[in-house]
Amino acid sequence: MKQAILVSLALSSADAFAPSQTQPCRPSTSMQMAAGRREALSKIFGGAALIASQAQPLVANALDMDAFINNELSNDTKNCDPKRDPKCAPQLSNDEALCKYGQGSAKSAACKKLRE
Repeated sequence: MKQAILVSLALSSADAFAPSQTQPCRPSTSMQMAAGRREALSKIFGGAALIASQAQPLVANALDMDAFINNELSNDTKNCDPKRDPKCAPQLSNDEALCKYGQGSAKSAACKKLRE
């Protein structure tokens, strides 16, 4: 990258320290001004192209969010401590859940199974 900048600076200022030729003072014409602008723009765009060609693409090291979330959820369920986390509930069997949250005759049958 530094080499590209140095090369573009060297190209744009190649005759910056050259002794100027003494010419009679003439007013600039629009053709000379246009040529000067074209030359300046070509140097600018040439330097930009040189720098862009030397740039290396960045490598993205992305995190697999689905795997990360699933891993965290499984760790939370494995390391469940009801004393520290009130949301941590023990896993209920089918009969326990039906007895606690069920309705009607299915609830009463599940509760009878649990009492036995």
